[in-house]
Amino acid sequence: MKWDVAVRKTMAAGAHRFELDVSFQRDVERLVLFGPSGAGKTLTLKAIAGLLRPDSGHIRMAGETVFDAAAGVDTPARQRSSGFLFQEYALFPHLTVRQNVAFGLAPGWRNPRRDAGGAAVERWLDALELRALGDRFPDQLSGGQRQRVALARALAGEPRALLLDEPFAALDEPLRNRLRAELAELQARLSLPILLITHDPADVEAFADDLVHIEHGSVVAPAPQFLEEHPMRSSARNQFFGTVSAVRAGAGNDEIDLTVGGGHRIVAVVTRESSERLGLAVGAPAFALVKASSVVVVGDSGGDAGNTLLSARNQLAGTVASVQPGAVNAEVEIDAGGLRVVAIVTQASARALGLEPGARALAVFKASSVIVGVQR
Repeated sequence: MKWDVAVRKTMAAGAHRFELDVSFQRDVERLVLFGPSGAGKTLTLKAIAGLLRPDSGHIRMAGETVFDAAAGVDTPARQRSSGFLFQEYALFPHLTVRQNVAFGLAPGWRNPRRDAGGAAVERWLDALELRALGDRFPDQLSGGQRQRVALARALAGEPRALLLDEPFAALDEPLRNRLRAELAELQARLSLPILLITHDPADVEAFADDLVHIEHGSVVAPAPQFLEEHPMRSSARNQFFGTVSAVRAGAGNDEIDLTVGGGHRIVAVVTRESSERLGLAVGAPAFALVKASSVVVVGDSGGDAGNTLLSARNQLAGTVASVQPGAVNAEVEIDAGGLRVVAIVTQASARALGLEPGARALAVFKASSVIVGVQR
């Protein structure tokens, strides 16, 4: 998803003034705004969501201008089609789980009825395993359950992007780790663009396809564009080595083909700057990194998995080599013939798809989720 943000805002409280002056352009599915507390990350996120009006500048999402001070454009928050997950979740204490989720669909500020439902509410209660909690109130829920309710409310309106404000900051370490994995798996399954803000490097490793570093109200340095600077370098489970077999130039990005093990082709999208800096020319040795959480597994429905029609550029057909269950998710390794791909799926998904050793499956990941690097 294309993010084009250039905003300025002066915040004043008594003698204290804070100047927000943030500008960035990115075209990725998972973008992280990273920086210390008080840097201006939340102000930036609220401006994108339509909850804070900048003094000047513009905001464009997927090519649509939702704010332009000079042109007088200021699309209301509800019409920006963005789901917003607040740091403290902001659940209504007097509403049940079902009502809180339904509030994401209700026009205006009228409270949904106790029996509020409909297909959208039921879908997310089931998807986030909340149906049994539908009649409970927020103070009867654990921290993880409250986060899932807030997430379901944000998703109920079928947003085009999800905005997350420090979503794991209020949780203890074991729960943070578990919910990071759950959110990453859900995002990959839905192919829903996310913009997440955090001061925690662990969130960067888990979610950043690209990074915007903010300090003292400004973007302080270019986001890491090259593998040697990228936090993924130590965490990606899938590392494919080969050579560049094609380079297709675009308006701002290049599409790169890598021929890797087993003669498989991996397609990646990189910025023109990165392509030139890395020397990505045909015949150059290179490698690709893909997080396991970015890989979607398509099970065998009885036909030829390799002929499944999907928009993702990378589709590797093979058989399940192993399934390693964890506390919530399972790690699935697929043998694509000369290439092994690791994916993270929920255990419920693994069961539903019949993922067991020997089963046919398709490993799918987007070109935008591939990080390309070269050996120095």
